[in-house]
Amino acid sequence: MALTIVGLITYSGQQQSEEATAKAQQLTQAFEQAGLRVPQDLSIITRSLGTDGGAVCDNPANAVGRAILFDQLVNGASFVGRRPVIADTKVLKGELLILQTYCPDKVQQYKEKTQDLKLDDTIRN
Repeated sequence: MALTIVGLITYSGQQQSEEATAKAQQLTQAFEQAGLRVPQDLSIITRSLGTDGGAVCDNPANAVGRAILFDQLVNGASFVGRRPVIADTKVLKGELLILQTYCPDKVQQYKEKTQDLKLDDTIRN
């Protein structure tokens, strides 16, 4: 009986691992097509996002998530002189691609919460 339980757990773990790897590969292709940088090691995405998108998909457009996003769109000063900047469109594109890959049902909510941001092509290659 115990051997059966261990076998079932191992089997379902292998399926989840294969699904996580497939989604990570799909996301990597989406990043490359969008001109975004991709981690060299696919396991970084696989471990971070798993099969369900992890923390990115938990509640991407909630008030705390939006506040953290706004806090990161600044000039880099740590105290005096810290101010918002016009961020590059690629900043939000990465999260949007993750949502489209792992939790497409949350894409529209995310777009509505971020549509008022002033973005431009500010990063030079």
